[in-house]
Amino acid sequence: MIRQMSSAPDNPWLDQGSSQWPEQPPESRRPLYFLVFAAGVLLLTLMAVFYIKVIRDGRDAADPDKDPKATSTTADAPSTAKTTTLNANGSLEEAREAVSQLKEKSSCTAKDDAKSLTVFIQAAKKEDKLNKERKLATSTLAALSKNCGAEYTVDLTKQMKKSTSEVSDLVSDRSWWHLASPAPSGAKDVTEFTTGKHNIRCKFDDDDESVSCSIYIYDYPSPDGCENKTATYHLSQAKEATADCNSALNSSIQVAYGSTVSHNGIWCSISQEQGITCTSELSGKGFQLKRAAARLF
Repeated sequence: MIRQMSSAPDNPWLDQGSSQWPEQPPESRRPLYFLVFAAGVLLLTLMAVFYIKVIRDGRDAADPDKDPKATSTTADAPSTAKTTTLNANGSLEEAREAVSQLKEKSSCTAKDDAKSLTVFIQAAKKEDKLNKERKLATSTLAALSKNCGAEYTVDLTKQMKKSTSEVSDLVSDRSWWHLASPAPSGAKDVTEFTTGKHNIRCKFDDDDESVSCSIYIYDYPSPDGCENKTATYHLSQAKEATADCNSALNSSIQVAYGSTVSHNGIWCSISQEQGITCTSELSGKGFQLKRAAARLF
């Protein structure tokens, strides 16, 4: 007997009594919805960040005098002082705070510190409180001179003298200078001098506030390039002493042995045994000259 084969395949999905295949169950769209939602949240976040940045930058641009501490509390003192100096129209309180910080946290940059001090003095004058605030200004200057050294002190003085008359008057007396080697009391103010033997002759220069001394006869090795020539030694307020033979100074003002003279922050002692020793009050540097030897210190 031949068995007749069914025309429909034996398939469990086929409904009984039906020749149609059943519809497939629909796929879930939840992953697609999640991706769309995540993309939307990310876009909104980026837009919010952009909006906040644009608004903040716009406000900063519209208010250039804004206190830098309002947006940053981690800046160190030199940076804060420098920012305050750029705001000449700031309040006296802001200027006072910047100057007060210089005592302990100055970067020893004379130009920046001069700006801070100048703004402070101008703000005090504007509010008619200059006399009251003068003590803070001078104590700050004294601390800076001590902490930052001789060269800084000279530079700061020059920087502040370029400013207003009130600022220039404050620094002109130099009472705030920290002196490494003050001149002895009773030192005579002179502009030139020589010894009893006229072998060493010195002149003070008011332009660069220095002293130079020429020694004509000496028994020690000459400075470089000065063999058999008059040697001249130079000393300024802050720099190391130097020697050359580019000039031969002369003076007719004789000072007695055992005396001391000074001018523009440099003093010289005159001794028959030790020769002439000139010293910067500010730095303590100098030179000693006598026929037997010369010494830079």
